[in-house]
Amino acid sequence: MSTTRLLLLGIVRIFQPAYGYQLRRELMTWNVQAWANINPGSIYTGLRTLAKHGYLLEVAEDGARRPGRTTYKLTADGETEYFSLLRAMLWTVDGFHPDKMQATLSFLWSLRRDEVIAALDARISQLEALLKAEPFSERQIIEDPATPDHVLEMFRITSARDAGELRWTREFADRIRDGAYAFAGEPADWAPHPSMITHWGEIPNPPSP
Repeated sequence: MSTTRLLLLGIVRIFQPAYGYQLRRELMTWNVQAWANINPGSIYTGLRTLAKHGYLLEVAEDGARRPGRTTYKLTADGETEYFSLLRAMLWTVDGFHPDKMQATLSFLWSLRRDEVIAALDARISQLEALLKAEPFSERQIIEDPATPDHVLEMFRITSARDAGELRWTREFADRIRDGAYAFAGEPADWAPHPSMITHWGEIPNPPSP
């Protein structure tokens, strides 16, 4: 749910004001149905739920009552929730939910470079600690006669993912230190479609309630 919430808040933030079909179409180009396990039809439900909780503002275009013509904008609470989710997923390793980091990568540009580097360094420390503890955890599994055999291989595949993520995180952090990509407060390094409302070059003020 947290991954879905971040994706919906983030995509609305880019396109706002935008209607449901536009947001659904864009997310499908990101293949979220494959890596975030989001059913395309559930996007509309998610938008309405976020509006119900006060994170999005629903506006009917020209008085139209068709659901597909309702546009969405972030509220002040939605902006706060967006950054809270983004930072929580960036700063915390969750090996069982790799979709969280993939969603985070989609919106890293809305944070400043120094924070992204600090968060990646924190992730490196977390992953190093996990890998240091893994031999002892594996020994405990092997020595416990009540643990089914398949649990050992489940543990090993998780360890392999941790090792792969550690290698990638180190390389990614180095690329960012060397100036790769663009972050908040910096000139854009790509050309968005004219229909997109982006926040390159500044951290926007919270929207009015």
